[in-house]
Amino acid sequence: MVEAILKLFINDQQVESILSNSFIELIFMVLFVTFVVTVFVHFILYSRLRRIRHHLYATNSLNIEPLSSFKKDFDEKQKEESVKVETFVEQKFSSWRVLNVPVVSLIKMVQMTISIFILVGVLGTFIGLAMSLGSIDGTGDQLVENVAAVLAGLDVAFYTSIVGMGFSLIMTVMTRVANTEYMLTDIMLKMESYLQENEEDAMSRLIDVSKTINGSIVELRETNQASLSNIEKAFHGFQEYTVGLQQSAKDLAKFNEGLSSNLKDFHVLFANVKKVTDKLDGSITNLNKNFDSLFSYFNKMDKRNERMTTAFQDTYKKIEDLTSSQMETLKHFEGAVEEWKEYISSIADRQDTIHTSFERVVAQSETLTNMMKENNKQFKGIFGNDVSAKLGGINTYLSELKGDFNKLGNSVVRLPDALETINMAQAEFRTLFSDRFEELKQFNRDFNNHLKTHAAESESFERHLSDASKSHEQIAMKNNQMLAEINRVTQQITDSFQQRESQIESSVGVLKDTLSRYVNNLEGTLGDRLDKVGRSIGDFVVDMNDSIKKEFKQIGDISEENQQRTARQTQQVLSDLNQEFQNLNRLLQSYTQDMVRPQNRMRVGSND
Repeated sequence: MVEAILKLFINDQQVESILSNSFIELIFMVLFVTFVVTVFVHFILYSRLRRIRHHLYATNSLNIEPLSSFKKDFDEKQKEESVKVETFVEQKFSSWRVLNVPVVSLIKMVQMTISIFILVGVLGTFIGLAMSLGSIDGTGDQLVENVAAVLAGLDVAFYTSIVGMGFSLIMTVMTRVANTEYMLTDIMLKMESYLQENEEDAMSRLIDVSKTINGSIVELRETNQASLSNIEKAFHGFQEYTVGLQQSAKDLAKFNEGLSSNLKDFHVLFANVKKVTDKLDGSITNLNKNFDSLFSYFNKMDKRNERMTTAFQDTYKKIEDLTSSQMETLKHFEGAVEEWKEYISSIADRQDTIHTSFERVVAQSETLTNMMKENNKQFKGIFGNDVSAKLGGINTYLSELKGDFNKLGNSVVRLPDALETINMAQAEFRTLFSDRFEELKQFNRDFNNHLKTHAAESESFERHLSDASKSHEQIAMKNNQMLAEINRVTQQITDSFQQRESQIESSVGVLKDTLSRYVNNLEGTLGDRLDKVGRSIGDFVVDMNDSIKKEFKQIGDISEENQQRTARQTQQVLSDLNQEFQNLNRLLQSYTQDMVRPQNRMRVGSND
């Protein structure tokens, strides 16, 4: 590749002499490859920056990569905290990469290749000169040949410097015409101005938000006044409800007093019934004692007649059945009385059964007395007067029992009327209780509903009150934050303007200084280097001319001596050659004569 490129500018012989050294070929390879890569990278970067700049000036928007991503990051960071535009833009453009290399570093690398081309070219020149001068070795004719070869190849050694300086000049012109650094600075300034304009829009939005917050505060005040008026009306209704509730409580107290008096009357009635049952229990115990004495007497009697025994046993069984039936009747009556205590409403339905049971008891007692009379007659007929006297005692007891039962019957006869009056009073109390109970249930329902509505209204009032307090606190906090943010933003704006002015002034000063230093350094270093190279080349050429002149004189002297020596030697050689040719001719003649003699002899022999 290097050979093909060099053949476009110089002839083949010079190309072969240049590429005869591998180091020089490597330097040319480095120069060509570096130049091609640098030009390619520079134009890629220039086209990218030019497209972004054209989009900015044409549309006045950041809808292009990487500016759109920078703007998105700026908006997200601006929501969290305040950001300085200049610092943010410098940070983002410093981290922006093209060809996986930061843009700023890429621009500096492209600018640095200008000096690299000059240094590599000069390095190739000195390497070529050093290797050419180091190849001069030997004496005599070989030294002359080596010096001639070095002089012939001096022009080749400077081709690397020419190529390096040419590439450096091309890159200098290219970087000045397609100035990527200026274009990047212009894009950064344009983006900073755009973001600062958007910050002003954010201030206007902040003012609009504060206006809407003020309107919401006014609306909240009006709604709070309306809710307070509704709460006042609800309290008036609740006051009327409490007055009705007090009247209902008074009526309920009167009802409780009447109920307590009725319960006292019921208690007196139950005490009287208990006294009757106690008297009946005492008479029954006396009857049981009499029967026990009778049974003991019957057991002590002789058991002469089995029929008498069976009769007495039957009588005993009948009397026992009667007493058991009476006991059951009394227990049933006692249970009925207890049930009447518990269930007053069921007593009226069972009055008829109780009356019939008492009539049955009376009838059974009458039948029992009749049977006892018949038994007494039989006993009188069988046993005599003693048994009759004893049975007469039994009869007296039974008559007393009958009198008691009659008294009980009279009391029981009066009992239905009392029970009926009790039932009527109970019915009246039941209706009164039911009405009062319904009123009480309705009152409880109304009171519960009022309590629920009051609780709901109080909860809603507390909720509205808490929401209002929270909203007032939030509004106050937001107002404080907004004022603090406005102060901070204004301070940041003033600081940013001052910082930007200072940065612009410092950047302009630094740019001027860097440009002046760069131009001075470039002119000074390049001029000094060219002067040094020119002086060294002139001194070297003068020294070479002096040495060449000296050597040419020596060569002339040596050549004259050589010519004289060669002339003498050639004359001597020619004389020697003549003698040798003469000797050779003699030998040839003698040899030809010797060859002719055998042939003649052979011919004579053949003829014979």
